[in-house]
Amino acid sequence: MAAVASVVSIVLFLAFLTTGLQKVLFNPVMSRVAGHLGLTKRLYQRLGIAEMAAAIAVMVGLKASGSSVLAIVNEVAAGALVALTASAVVTHRRAGDSITALAPAAVLGLLAAIELIFRVVQ
Repeated sequence: MAAVASVVSIVLFLAFLTTGLQKVLFNPVMSRVAGHLGLTKRLYQRLGIAEMAAAIAVMVGLKASGSSVLAIVNEVAAGALVALTASAVVTHRRAGDSITALAPAAVLGLLAAIELIFRVVQ
């Protein structure tokens, strides 16, 4: 289970670091998405910062185990990613988006939940 959690941690790190950076940079695509979802530039950039911070925290606790501080950091970060993606799914649904539009957030949230479960069960 530790190997699965480690692989999922790396995937989460790469996914959320890149998406978070795109939100912070607020490129034209992200500007359109934020406008469509009814989010301000500042809020969207803060969400990107939160995603990047959680991604880094997941990696910090990659090899940690038990109840060490780094393991707790990893678990809290994975929980934060679950919460962020759940709110993204709700926001996309409220904006009238289809299932295919919110699927990336749902899949990443599911991966974060799997990572969290595998870390806690170890």
